[in-house]
Amino acid sequence: MRLAWCLSLSVLLFACNPSEDSVPAFIDSSSVDLVTTVSQGSNSHGISELWMYVDGNVLGVLDTPVSLPVLEEGNHTLSFYAGIKNNGMGTSRIRYPFYAGFDTTLNLRSGEHYTVNPTFRYTTDALVDATRNFEAGNSFVEVSSNQGQIELLNNPDLASGGVRCVRMKLPADAGILSYVDESNITLSSGEIGFLEMDYSCNNTFIVGLYVVSNGDSEKVPVLYLTPTNEGDGSQPTWNKVYMDLGMMAAQYPSTDYFRLYIECTRSEALIPTIYLDDLKIVK
Repeated sequence: MRLAWCLSLSVLLFACNPSEDSVPAFIDSSSVDLVTTVSQGSNSHGISELWMYVDGNVLGVLDTPVSLPVLEEGNHTLSFYAGIKNNGMGTSRIRYPFYAGFDTTLNLRSGEHYTVNPTFRYTTDALVDATRNFEAGNSFVEVSSNQGQIELLNNPDLASGGVRCVRMKLPADAGILSYVDESNITLSSGEIGFLEMDYSCNNTFIVGLYVVSNGDSEKVPVLYLTPTNEGDGSQPTWNKVYMDLGMMAAQYPSTDYFRLYIECTRSEALIPTIYLDDLKIVK
């Protein structure tokens, strides 16, 4: 579905002040890719729309795949930026600040179609911590109330990227699944930061943060992620979410550090099953 807040064709045409018989060129984009270095981990992404510009002037913001009319002719620079659903919400879409833009120059002609499938990379100043990818082990441990089970799987057919992922389950006779990542997340108020996470689930679960300051800890739920598949969840259906850590840092400016937690009670499934892979902290 096209975004309700993108530039409409009628507004675009009016802004360009064309004659009645003007025929635009069309920019078609059916796919996007993310290229990463070894230290930046997996190239999985959740780019859901493209922010498109011609010579620095906005063309529109559209869900992919895209076919967008352009009234300019001749050589022009087309710029593409990656858009995401901030905190997984379709009503909160942003240009992801850690993916650099993609530029190309085209000789545009009226009525012609031009295919551009952008390739994005992390910005040069992005600090990507991709150590939580489970390839070297699992840093999630149970909290005292946990009744769930956790397993580090060595199976490339199940993993989102690489060969390993984590599977969490809540048995039919248990009440709560609760695990916390032992690795600290440090982020100062005013900094921009995101958690990127690949996940699959057959039951709604919480992604939250323990806010630790002066030895005290506050448990704050941030995201409620709904099922990506049905049934027993044994075969993962992967999705990607971007959680806004900068928002949390701004709300808790005196925090020493955060710790990520996963929590689940039974709702949609008899045996809730959660897969996690390729967690990144980007700031």
